[in-house]
Amino acid sequence: MATKHDFHKVVIGRSEELTFVDFNIVKVPAKTDTGAYRSAVHADNIVEKDGELTFRLLGGHPVCGSMATSVTTDKYKIVRVENSFGYGEDRYEVRLRVKLGSKIFLAPFSLADRSAKIYPILLGRKLLNHRFLVDSAESSLNRTELKKKYGILFPKDEEGRK
Repeated sequence: MATKHDFHKVVIGRSEELTFVDFNIVKVPAKTDTGAYRSAVHADNIVEKDGELTFRLLGGHPVCGSMATSVTTDKYKIVRVENSFGYGEDRYEVRLRVKLGSKIFLAPFSLADRSAKIYPILLGRKLLNHRFLVDSAESSLNRTELKKKYGILFPKDEEGRK
């Protein structure tokens, strides 16, 4: 049942395109996951040294590796992330300015290896709550077309059928 607060929310689908505003990285495929608490973004070359965290945002991802950019920040923390099977790991979390739909905002992302997944970004509830309504029947992206466009042949596609 819709509430009066829902009318300020943008409707998004199960997958969308996201922009990293500060890095001018546009149309990055993102998967909406209302079961995930935290959002995650693919990153590699993650190094913490002297109070700074350096990483390559999207570096080496099969879909968006060509968009990679190096990021250095002193604003980060370590968070505990658990998957649906109860397996947990510590990850770095950073805040990145993004545009999703018509909204631009600062959002927390844990840095993860998503190289075995079609979508380099996972959008969790912490990012979605109070901003978006998710209609799982909608999608601005088609995973089969993404795989075809980028010539992706994962031996095991962890997010769907081959």
